[in-house]
Amino acid sequence: MNDDAFQEKLNYHLLDGFTKQTSTVLSGHFLVASINIGLFWQQISHTFIFAWATFLFVIGLARWLLKSQYQRHHRRLSPGFWHGLFAASSLSLGLAWFAWCMHVSMAIEFSGLGISIIVITAAGLVSGAVASTSSSIYSYIFFSGPILLPLSAAFLFHDDTETRGIGLLIGAFFVITLRQLQRINWVLRESIINRLELEKSKEQTEKLANELYALSTIDALTSITNRRGFNEALNREWLRAKRSTTPLTLLLIDVDFFKPFNDSLGHPAGDECLRLIASALTHYARREGEVIARYGGEEFAILLPSTLGIDGVTIAENICNSVATLNIKHPASGAAKYVTVSIGVYGTVPEQLDDSQELIKRADQALYQAKAGGRNCARLAESAE
Repeated sequence: MNDDAFQEKLNYHLLDGFTKQTSTVLSGHFLVASINIGLFWQQISHTFIFAWATFLFVIGLARWLLKSQYQRHHRRLSPGFWHGLFAASSLSLGLAWFAWCMHVSMAIEFSGLGISIIVITAAGLVSGAVASTSSSIYSYIFFSGPILLPLSAAFLFHDDTETRGIGLLIGAFFVITLRQLQRINWVLRESIINRLELEKSKEQTEKLANELYALSTIDALTSITNRRGFNEALNREWLRAKRSTTPLTLLLIDVDFFKPFNDSLGHPAGDECLRLIASALTHYARREGEVIARYGGEEFAILLPSTLGIDGVTIAENICNSVATLNIKHPASGAAKYVTVSIGVYGTVPEQLDDSQELIKRADQALYQAKAGGRNCARLAESAE
């Protein structure tokens, strides 16, 4: 994962944390709004109350819809764009509460118990915002700034010394909570970064483990499945065929007179011969579950799920022709002037046999019959009783 991708993932995690707070945030706003309306019902214009409550409801609804859109389509827009949208919604909420606090403060002439309620309301909203906006510093500033800073300024310019003192405290409160939010945001980011790095490390470990496993099941010479990989595939396909009551066919392929080939032409030529045959065989195992493997020194195996034995013979005969057309010269062969193969075929429905080893045994018997029959041919073993 490159730095840009990592940063994007980090930003999405921060946005996820921010949007999860939406229900709590809106519930808190509506609860505080209801309490304030009840407390100031007799002191301020009902027209203003209804207009303000409607405005707050519309902003809350917009915030909820924005959260829903983010959860459904967040990948369509960049994290920065989403951060901007949510910051704008926070600003709208902040302006709504600014309007309330200022209107009520002026209506009660910055005096009495009412001013204490307004200060407590503003401080409570901002304190709650520290937790709900900890993943977005800009959202905190856009929400808290419009509430606290104008209120602080209005109090500071008041004639009453006590009121000016409250204004000073409100300004200090904004600075303190901002610093606190920055620390929380840093801790949150570090926590997410550590988690992402742990996930990245886990993914890399799993990828390495898969690569090592793949290497352990691949034959180094021919680059096809080795005996271990074949055994695992056989067990897997045997169980699958048993569950679905479908046929499973095995082809065991032996290169004719391979030892004389090595003795006469040398092991490098023998290795190249096996590579060429393996490459030719790959054309006969292309469907899901079909496996071609190097079964032994000069032996290959092809596993064909959902294939009848008689169809396996047709495939085996085509393989014999394909290997012959490679025209690999074999001066020591007793079957032809070029390299040939003998193939034993057996197909069955797994429930007809005791286990998968019986499938191998019967295909091996068919291979013996092919060798006894002059080689360069395919033979089908008789079905189980």
